[in-house]
Amino acid sequence: MSASSKDQESEHPALWQFVPLASYARPESPATHVAVTAWARMKQLFQRNPAQDDAPAKREEELRRLPQLQLQHVARPIEWEALAPVLEESMATQWGDDLPGVRFVIGQPHCGHAEIASQWASEQQATLIEPPSMAQILGNDQSWHRNWASAGDKVWVLPRLERCFLRHANGLDLVRQLLEAVASGRAARGLIACDSWAWAYLQRVWPLPRPAALTLQAFNGQALARLFSLLAAPGGKRRLSFRHASSGQETLGVPYEGSSCSDDLIRLAAHCRGNPGTARDYWRQRMRSEPEADVEADNDQSDASTNADANEVIWVSATLPEPALPIEADEDVALVLHALLLHGGLPEAALAEVLPLSRQRSLATLRRLQQLEVCEISNEYWRVSALAYALVRAWLRGRDFLTDDF
Repeated sequence: MSASSKDQESEHPALWQFVPLASYARPESPATHVAVTAWARMKQLFQRNPAQDDAPAKREEELRRLPQLQLQHVARPIEWEALAPVLEESMATQWGDDLPGVRFVIGQPHCGHAEIASQWASEQQATLIEPPSMAQILGNDQSWHRNWASAGDKVWVLPRLERCFLRHANGLDLVRQLLEAVASGRAARGLIACDSWAWAYLQRVWPLPRPAALTLQAFNGQALARLFSLLAAPGGKRRLSFRHASSGQETLGVPYEGSSCSDDLIRLAAHCRGNPGTARDYWRQRMRSEPEADVEADNDQSDASTNADANEVIWVSATLPEPALPIEADEDVALVLHALLLHGGLPEAALAEVLPLSRQRSLATLRRLQQLEVCEISNEYWRVSALAYALVRAWLRGRDFLTDDF
């Protein structure tokens, strides 16, 4: 696991935590962090280490984006599947060793809840349940859950509850029947993972009793520092110094050995509301390097091998690489974005079913948002991109749309 291999987890056992929904604690904003960091800054004035002096700031236009090959080594993806043992331990702590009834895991967008639940199912030899097709949802095909939800001793896992309904007059019966069986105790033992936006929506349209549910705890600045260090993890004696392009101050040193973190990471954690998946994408997109006059980009691979044991400075852009909504963002844009979030992503055919827009208008809006990098498509499902998520969430909330509780 990139983010939490066995040896790394032994060093930082609390980096990843699943907690009850009510215990989710968003990271504090920089304004409220001032008092906490004032003493640390005072000590720095009297404990100045010449080796840690700030490097000269860089003009951003003089820097270039980090080559893809280098990004693969210094900002690797989070391997969500490797968090299955953390989920297992958390469930045992919260609910005991024997899974009673049906329990829930709620995940924010881009936080891998489906991957974690699917891997947990594999490790526990549980029955993995695929979501129903659009035809089954709209046709209320009860055979979908009849064979596994109410019989047998084997635990079942439904990793994407958000793909089991459509916001449509005929698109809620199937999921309501499943949730009624869960609430009444008729359902066999199981685990349901659900996107946080779908979870908020389903609680509005069906009087679902508040069941036992866990979610990944929010990441503050210090947790992001530890995570980004693990995702970079240089080999040998190589040390990475991530420095803020405007101030020249070190944002993160890798390996990470401290117990504090930079204001830049504190601000990033607050901006992302503790979401490590979106924070990692911001971090990755902000990385820059100094142009080398004698070395072309095609030689980056050889440079990486010859400098394997050298210290390296990576510059971090001062600007969050956040896409912009269309200047003329209108009700069509809001409806499309909200539908994508409520369903955890949608294929093109389903989008037309849940919107009061023609298929042509829906697709035209999607293409426009794709060009602006607000939306992206993967495995035929459209979703709000990680870099646009915080922006879109705030924009929809400002327009009084239903949002998740994170």
